[in-house]
Amino acid sequence: MLTEILLFIVGIVVSTFGTLIGFGGGVFMVPILIILFQFPIELAIGTAMTALLPAALVSSFFNFREKSIDYVVASLLQFPAMVGTVIGAFLVAYTPVLQMQILFSVFVLAVGVYMLGTYKQEQKRQRGMMYRLNRMPTSFIRKNHPKHLAYRLNGSLMALFGLCTGTMAGLFGIGGGFLQTPIMIRAFRIPSQIAISTSLFILVITSLSGISSHYWLGHINWDKSLPLMLAFAIGALLGKAVRSRNNATQQSSERLIGIGLVLAGMSVMVHIFLKYDF
Repeated sequence: MLTEILLFIVGIVVSTFGTLIGFGGGVFMVPILIILFQFPIELAIGTAMTALLPAALVSSFFNFREKSIDYVVASLLQFPAMVGTVIGAFLVAYTPVLQMQILFSVFVLAVGVYMLGTYKQEQKRQRGMMYRLNRMPTSFIRKNHPKHLAYRLNGSLMALFGLCTGTMAGLFGIGGGFLQTPIMIRAFRIPSQIAISTSLFILVITSLSGISSHYWLGHINWDKSLPLMLAFAIGALLGKAVRSRNNATQQSSERLIGIGLVLAGMSVMVHIFLKYDF
């Protein structure tokens, strides 16, 4: 009974933090389930996937009411990502996956450290390669009238990023969602509130497809999943309340995302060691 209570509390904490940064929390929860609660790796992944759905639904409900979800951005990222997942799964047989996973985890750590080191700096709007790429053909301006926000996107470039994150997800066997939020903020200069809300909406689609796959593979134990689903739903409510109360700025959001990426990189490393039984 004590183990179930501890798992419930951990689920709330992970979901609260995941909601604040737009990751959902699955990338943190899998190693925790394996190391602390002795879940088999397949069951840990399936259980974490089921927990993400109610958290994403709760967050998206409130974000929908606040009109902070960009459905065009979500489509440009998610549909190519679904194709990329299939490509990545096929590439597993032809690439040195272990070495690439280690490099990927180091890359995520480096991006997290970079965001932590630069989140206080003012963004230079008219310099850099991404600024120029965003103004090439297939670029357009998105306006969020309720939030009084506007930002420019390059549809082809965003779709390419979506394809890349999906390919990495299929190749490495991990969710690529924790890459989408920093890409939206840093690469495309999308305001953090829109980026986080959109990423959590994408998570609804990702978790639904993931749950279907893991259910048919027999990787879901509903007796263990249902309490964690409730914990993640509560965590999503708490995360939303914390964000609303503190009125998070762009800088504070980027700092939290940087912390999240560092933790995600560490989680991926732990996942690699557990998966390959070092």
